[in-house]
Amino acid sequence: MDLRAVKAATSPELVAAAVAAQRNAGDLLHDAEVLAQARSTARAYSLAALAVEEVGKGSWLATLATMPDALRARAPVGRMFHWHQLKQAAGQLVAVVPYPPPGLATRLVVMPADDLAQALSALEAPADEADRLRRGGLYVDIGMGGRIREPAQITEAEVTRQLERARQAVGAARVTLGPELTSVAHPPEEKAEFARAAFDAFASAGYARTPDAAASVIVTMVSKLRERMLGIPQRDAPGRAPRGGNRARLPAG
Repeated sequence: MDLRAVKAATSPELVAAAVAAQRNAGDLLHDAEVLAQARSTARAYSLAALAVEEVGKGSWLATLATMPDALRARAPVGRMFHWHQLKQAAGQLVAVVPYPPPGLATRLVVMPADDLAQALSALEAPADEADRLRRGGLYVDIGMGGRIREPAQITEAEVTRQLERARQAVGAARVTLGPELTSVAHPPEEKAEFARAAFDAFASAGYARTPDAAASVIVTMVSKLRERMLGIPQRDAPGRAPRGGNRARLPAG
């Protein structure tokens, strides 16, 4: 993605790109299912993983579209669009948080804290697996001890699991992203706060690009959103203890 073009894009242009990404995610899922039916397991896995990433990309484009101009000018678009595990985690967030219209931001605010913490705790492992096997479905690699890894080693169980994740992410994006994006000119309060929370989460993040770091950005973003909208101080989030040792925090609700 041309990051200079992203920086220069207007809100309507970012909206159009988000809709196109949503549409492309559906096309990637379709192609993955065709390949899976043809027993091209490895390639099916890679395309299904890319479909989830594309949903994540669409969500970041939509977030940028509703971000105040002053924040958008300083947004870390390189990390938002070149960090594969973060796009996976963002796509997984769309998939694992069950929400009806009017959209993700509203649902993240109104969900009970324990339910949300359980959903967020599921982000890291799928992002880690998908990032490894997305490449593994296309390339031969060599690991420690001279172990050769080939696309043919991806199992049917793994591709079935990834296809289901992709279906959830694409289906949720179809239901919610479109209606959400029609209000970009005058976004509802929770959508504007979602964009600000995303900016703050990136500002407070380090420079590690691991699945754990990606999941932590998402958890921090959700935590800041709920703290602002609900006015409740943060507390430890059940079931979310990153390997780095700092427990993610989630506002009570």
